[in-house]
Amino acid sequence: MNDVYQTTAYRSDAIPALPPGGHPDMDRAFQRLPWGHNQNPIVPNTIEAQLAYARLFESDKDAEDGYPWGESVFSVSKGLLSGLQGFLYMLYMCSLLAFFVFLIPLGLLILKVIFTEPSIKGVLWIYDTFKFIYLLIAIGYFGGKYGRLQLAYLTDKRQRANPTGLYRREGLVRIKEGKTVFEAPFIEFDAYLVHTPSGRGGRYFNLVLQHRYSTHQLWMKGLLTDAMNQKEVYAYWDMIQQFMDVSGPLPDVPIFEPFRARDPVTAAHDERTGRDPRKWRKITREDWRKNHEQRWQNRLRETNFHHACILDAHIQGRGLPLPEETRGTILA
Repeated sequence: MNDVYQTTAYRSDAIPALPPGGHPDMDRAFQRLPWGHNQNPIVPNTIEAQLAYARLFESDKDAEDGYPWGESVFSVSKGLLSGLQGFLYMLYMCSLLAFFVFLIPLGLLILKVIFTEPSIKGVLWIYDTFKFIYLLIAIGYFGGKYGRLQLAYLTDKRQRANPTGLYRREGLVRIKEGKTVFEAPFIEFDAYLVHTPSGRGGRYFNLVLQHRYSTHQLWMKGLLTDAMNQKEVYAYWDMIQQFMDVSGPLPDVPIFEPFRARDPVTAAHDERTGRDPRKWRKITREDWRKNHEQRWQNRLRETNFHHACILDAHIQGRGLPLPEETRGTILA
């Protein structure tokens, strides 16, 4: 597997020796989350969106074009191409919904023709009434679905217009700032639970990855944004650690399911445990709400995310002032 995972890949069972460094100001203002062994967590308030994303990948060939999430990259970019992909996805979903909605008036018109004018003229009437509607639906459906996959292919070939994100096989975090890209090992980033006013007397919680040896930071918006429950951020941080940790499988959440067979460690785990490769994609939104959501909400509420963990002991000198010589690499 050495040809798949680089030597810089993050392994929770092989934490390298790290120099002192940190951000005391961040520690005074926000809660720094512990490094730890993941608990195969899940973020219930985004499951419906994750299930919709996973169902876009019906075949192994579709999984070759995964974006913005896949078995090797967790993209956090917000560039034009990402926005366009989001638009195409919404176009695809809206067209699919419109197809079923217009089946009702189509069915009623067919019944009317059968009982009042069962002739070629009646058939032409049906055709003329719905031809443009279903032509637009077809354009939206196929343009949204396959246009998104084609765009994903093009952006992958170009290494994405914005490479900001987490890279599992390399163990790196990349952050695009202007025309340059900063990259550093994942283990050099500390996670902070940050909060902002909600405007309704409460607070929103978000996750920020702060590079321990420089001023670079990455707001982990995208999959979880403006959470009202702190534990959702704790679970999100655990999930991210599991995604980056090549000593174990990918997190068992919907967005990564189509790509599990493409990650060697995950594929071996799934074969050993007999995991259903379509476990999540078999669950509809209604099924999730009725039979699963409450159980996962209870699990989130009952999980202790503050248990002592030996991993923190291997990260030396956290919270000390920023070193004079910063680490990390600036790419042109």
